[in-house]
Amino acid sequence: MRLTQSGLGGTSSDTPKYLAGAILLSFYLGVLVLGQGASQAQQEDAQVQEDPIRVDVNLVMLRFTVKDAQQQFANTLAEKDFRVLEEGVPREVVLFEAPKSSGRKPTRLWLAFLLDVSGSTFATRAEEIIAAQTFLDNVHNFTQVGVFGFTDKLIQFQDFTDHRDMAGKAFQAARRHLGRTAIYDSAEDLIASLNKKAAADDGRVLIIVSDGMDDEYTKSDRTAALARSGKITIYTILVPSAATLYIGPSPSSANAVDEDADEKKLAFGRLSQATGGKHFSGLETILDFDSTLAQINDDIFGNLYTIGYYSDRVLQEKELGKIRIDVGVPGMQASDPFKQIPDLLQVKRKFIAALFDSQANAEMPGYANRDFNEIGAEIDILKSKREGASGVGLPFRIKISPFTLSRGKKGGVRAQLGIIGQLVDSAGNEVVRLREFFRASLSAKEIQAGRGIIYSNKLFAPPGEYHLRLVLLEIPSWKIVVFERPVLITSR
Repeated sequence: MRLTQSGLGGTSSDTPKYLAGAILLSFYLGVLVLGQGASQAQQEDAQVQEDPIRVDVNLVMLRFTVKDAQQQFANTLAEKDFRVLEEGVPREVVLFEAPKSSGRKPTRLWLAFLLDVSGSTFATRAEEIIAAQTFLDNVHNFTQVGVFGFTDKLIQFQDFTDHRDMAGKAFQAARRHLGRTAIYDSAEDLIASLNKKAAADDGRVLIIVSDGMDDEYTKSDRTAALARSGKITIYTILVPSAATLYIGPSPSSANAVDEDADEKKLAFGRLSQATGGKHFSGLETILDFDSTLAQINDDIFGNLYTIGYYSDRVLQEKELGKIRIDVGVPGMQASDPFKQIPDLLQVKRKFIAALFDSQANAEMPGYANRDFNEIGAEIDILKSKREGASGVGLPFRIKISPFTLSRGKKGGVRAQLGIIGQLVDSAGNEVVRLREFFRASLSAKEIQAGRGIIYSNKLFAPPGEYHLRLVLLEIPSWKIVVFERPVLITSR
């Protein structure tokens, strides 16, 4: 495989090999397809033939708070007090849940985020930042929020403050740092600081986001005991390790490494279990980080309304901002909602599982009736060519626009990307699959000068007619673009 930056003076480099693991990230849109009806051949007892019926619906779930003119939570509104609009068009509410809290005046709360910035979890950072902004919009005014990170020591990005914008900016500053992972030492330092600041009757919560890969994981029980003595509730969110994603254990040491990693993950989860909090892990958690923080927010404050409605079309990511909640009570306003559209997450999960399945046997979903076009990219299928004993190769290249990838503060792109390729024969059998990860880096000046990103590779198969499916994914936003088309491989 060759990766080049197109433009004057393009470069090429080798890329990491296949790897195992599961991956994070972010929430996306959903479609639940309900199909019914199949025509049958005429039979002796003539039956009425039914035309195929297909109903496409998007189930959209919104979780949000409502505040009055005095910025106090209003938790006693009814379904009739709300109206949901999608691009200005009212939608019928099919699900409604009132907040768990009765609206009582909350006690003062000290809430600390502790983010693993050791470098091993860089693939999750963008999703954390996006979800945190909505989380902060839905906390009560009595909350003091602090944002901290850790490598081998505790790092302060923002000391405790009641200014939501300052806390939000701190997440932007929580970038990758060098150093080993020291969860428990850093958590104990933060616990000590929190106990000094909080009054005896104040609530105290610590949210830790990490891959759990601390060599000193036997300290977990001691750290949990310190948290309990300070009446601190810990929530733990386990995200994948970049070392696992991009390197992976060697076959000879895979069992030992996996056993050690499992012990570390269990120790990390015990922090929450021992302090009355909750532990979040698995592909669903990291794929929909927004929903994870919504659950934590609701568990802590209990102020979230839940509204569900069906959209009559497949929404795109850019259209999520056009969903609005109107409150029909004067002086009251809904917050920016947590958005979850779970059905399409099922499809996206399958693509991601296929990408990270080291045995290359995970199912790749068919996608003939939907379009993923979340990344600007074009594909060129080149002429097939016989290459000695290795068979016939089908070369292709994908030209990727940097403008649709996640951009840094200075306007440049440092992207981690994954590619899945699959050839299926006329009988529907998979003939060959490509799985690969690569990175691309472009400065703002290079982007302005017209440089882009080109990925090139080839799939080997015997001559014949095939269906080609290629999926390009950006880590960690999990934006996806899918290419599907028939291809002909000839021996000439």
